[in-house]
Amino acid sequence: MIDERIAERRAAVRDDHRRSRLRRTRWWLGLLVLLGIVVVVERSPLVALEEVEVVGLERLEPAAVIAAADLEVGTSTLRLRLRAASERVEELPLVREASARRIDPLSVLFEVEERRPELLVVGDGERRYVDRDGIVIDDVAPGEEPSAALPVIELASEPPLLGAPVTDDAALANAHAVWRGLSGPLRADTVRYRAEGPDELTLELRSGVEVRFGSADRVDEKVRALGAVLDDVGDTPVATIDVRAPSAPVVIGR
Repeated sequence: MIDERIAERRAAVRDDHRRSRLRRTRWWLGLLVLLGIVVVVERSPLVALEEVEVVGLERLEPAAVIAAADLEVGTSTLRLRLRAASERVEELPLVREASARRIDPLSVLFEVEERRPELLVVGDGERRYVDRDGIVIDDVAPGEEPSAALPVIELASEPPLLGAPVTDDAALANAHAVWRGLSGPLRADTVRYRAEGPDELTLELRSGVEVRFGSADRVDEKVRALGAVLDDVGDTPVATIDVRAPSAPVVIGR
């Protein structure tokens, strides 16, 4: 009787093992079939990228954005990495921010915010645009006439290359810092920044008055001193105002 029970128990264990192996085999076969289906679908034209649309451009061409994104028409939409593609687009000097999203299963839309030129930097025969954040964003194209509304920073050497920050040139970095530190009306009234060195900056006002500003240190004090002097002189002809020592500004008449 004991031997029969042991035999039955062993038989039941063997049956359990067989059923367990059968379940695992079916699971693996199902997984392989599913992977096969995924591979077939992934390579199918049914999921191939059909269109990449770009909006928000002014200076850039859509082809430049699409090339930077590295999303080719025909690529499987199951393999798209839109965040990585957006980051590649943001590496373009003219792009401030980019985002990509699907507008339907087979189409992608890029929304691009371009950097806007705020300053024209000239030096050693080169002319380049700089944005508010201090990034060199573009060359002035041959034959292109920059907007007269853009203030000019004059350097003694060639400006940094495209995509570089203004901090690559100490004199340019100082001029950019002063430009950002000027009050709204004073910034609008300044048409030229002559950056002869890291601590040697002269402003040219729309009226023709030259302002020896020096470094961007104590910029708020210098701006207040300059504003006070301009209010005091009124219509009196003035050639130069020196605010390098803001507590004791110097005025030179014409």
